[in-house]
Amino acid sequence: MKRAVLITNIPSPYRVDFFRFLQEQYQEYEFHIIFSGAGMENRKWTVELEGLAHVHFLKSRTIIIRKRFDDRYVFLPVGVEKTLQEIAPELVFAMEYNPTILRAVHWCRKKKIPFISWTDGTLNSEKNIGKVQRMSRNYIIKRADAFIASSTASKEAQIAYGAAPERCFISYLTVDIEKYLAKKESYEARQLLYVGSLIQRKGLDLLLPALAEAADDIRLVIVGEGQERPLLEQQVKKLNLTERVEFKGYVEGEPLRQLYASSDAFILPTREDCFGLVLLEAMCASLPIISSKYADGARDLVEEGKNGYIVDPEDTKAFAKTIDRLFSEGKIAQMGSYSYDKAQKFAFSNVAEGCMAALHDVEKRRGI
Repeated sequence: MKRAVLITNIPSPYRVDFFRFLQEQYQEYEFHIIFSGAGMENRKWTVELEGLAHVHFLKSRTIIIRKRFDDRYVFLPVGVEKTLQEIAPELVFAMEYNPTILRAVHWCRKKKIPFISWTDGTLNSEKNIGKVQRMSRNYIIKRADAFIASSTASKEAQIAYGAAPERCFISYLTVDIEKYLAKKESYEARQLLYVGSLIQRKGLDLLLPALAEAADDIRLVIVGEGQERPLLEQQVKKLNLTERVEFKGYVEGEPLRQLYASSDAFILPTREDCFGLVLLEAMCASLPIISSKYADGARDLVEEGKNGYIVDPEDTKAFAKTIDRLFSEGKIAQMGSYSYDKAQKFAFSNVAEGCMAALHDVEKRRGI
């Protein structure tokens, strides 16, 4: 049995579910999972690790860089090399470009172990990174045996950093769609749903003025918590939207699925997201999508006029017109059905093909 290691930052529900799928479906490989840390204080996920085998947590010191736009977490790990030495993998999947990955890549080079560089990052999400971060990307890209991107935009970023296009594979960022798939029949509530953190990066302060200019019977339900909530609540009052906007706080599991079921469309006004996984969750629930053009995964998820629209959230008037258009042109049920059908293409069985194609490519070229 061949042994492979996947290294990532923290256990997230979508990653853990996907790793569990790989272990169950590709038993000719022994997949080990290394996490740099146990979690982040700004992530309130409930993560179930039961059924996930060969899990390793590194001891790490965490540096938190506080910013209004979004907090940034940097894990400074202890024992990366020791853990890899004990596992003795024949191949390593190195996810992102952080200090843990840099040390893992150095170990791989020293031991002549091939590694695959895997990223969610895009040119948009990384437009403000510093010189040291760019150097880390160049260092890893130049030495990787193959590349996995989580979206079309991520693949473009890898190529821009110097990755050979023929060695780039796409394994879309996804969720366990079976947890969210729900066929919806009625679209009569005229209710938009937002799910995500209440931070400046997510752009809710851009959505609220657009909602104020849209038809006054369209409501918005906001799910999530974050440091911007008091400011957003003040903005709601200032725009006279108190009767149209409801803050639900943090919600997950069945209560969240019920909110998807009771809404008519999903909206993501983000200023920056390397993917926007909530869009896929909403599509599973048969919801049409209005997504910011700065959610880089929207290019793969949203087909203009078929299951939603991609907008510039900073253009308030155009944003408002798109909201009105969705509810007025009589296609909302048809678009929701298209979302439901399209979401199923992102099932683990399909997404894993890109990941395994990269692995097999490296096996063939390196003679593993």
